[in-house]
Amino acid sequence: MKSLFDILLRRSKCAHTHALINTNEGYCPDCGVFLKKYFYIVRCSCCDVKREAKVYFGDILPKEKFCTNCGSKDFYVEKLDVISFIDISYAIHTKEIVDLEHFDFANHQVWVDENKTVQMKFLGKCV
Repeated sequence: MKSLFDILLRRSKCAHTHALINTNEGYCPDCGVFLKKYFYIVRCSCCDVKREAKVYFGDILPKEKFCTNCGSKDFYVEKLDVISFIDISYAIHTKEIVDLEHFDFANHQVWVDENKTVQMKFLGKCV
């Protein structure tokens, strides 16, 4: 029987804390969903300078209200799949669930040598 403490502290959603530590996409070991890591950079709309970002209730916002370069309040968020070394200090990363049903796995093609003139080679060792 589960204790009341376990029921109250159990989260309804997985936080994916153990997922995507060394990779940009993969499966979460806690809940089993397929995840992809995205990076977001906040830029000033006026002068296009990178601004430091924060996550506030799920929204990505700049840390300061105004741009330190031009004083503008307007900004936009740039979404990147891969980040460069220079942008690491400005970027926020999120782990987003990818719906595998949208991928079309039926478009793969295989070519077979019917005359068997070339010996088949395998990429890995099967166990």
